[in-house]
Amino acid sequence: LELGATIYGAVPGVFVHADGYKKSISAPGPGNYLTMGRAVGLAQSLLGADAVRKRSFVQAHGSSTPQNRVTESRIFDKVAEHFGINHWPVGAVKSYVGHSLGPASGDQMANTLGVFAHGILPGIKTIDGIAEDVIAERLSFSTQDTPLNDGAEVAFLNSKGFGGNNATAVLLSPFQTMAMLSKRYDEATMSS
Repeated sequence: LELGATIYGAVPGVFVHADGYKKSISAPGPGNYLTMGRAVGLAQSLLGADAVRKRSFVQAHGSSTPQNRVTESRIFDKVAEHFGINHWPVGAVKSYVGHSLGPASGDQMANTLGVFAHGILPGIKTIDGIAEDVIAERLSFSTQDTPLNDGAEVAFLNSKGFGGNNATAVLLSPFQTMAMLSKRYDEATMSS
């Protein structure tokens, strides 16, 4: 605020859980249920259930391997069920940039800031359709760009790493971030 810099969003929490027994292997263990659950729980406590149910989306790790797509979609579907989310939009920026390893979460962040700015979740255009083993009862995958007509207030960035280091970050929209800042600072500070 002092610098007058553009505020693109806020990250109120990042949750990490290591499931693997060896750092050089990927392990889709139960820890990602914990990271997603904690992330969605934090967002719900900050913004309310309505924002999470109707104005949130997920950036999947989305490496599309048979093991990952089944486990990750199951995690998202179970978390959606717990929090009462139906038709949860899911994006996968890796369908555009590939598996960039270290900067993959940065790719998700940049893409999510674009979704907040333009209100469009890019479709997963590198597939003809969703694989039959993907669990999507409460999820919404699209091969076409999807306008988020109700706006997007919060996104969940999900990553799976070597050694089962699963992580989920909560990213608040610029609108929500400014609304929170306006509760903390007076009107004169905000307008200056």
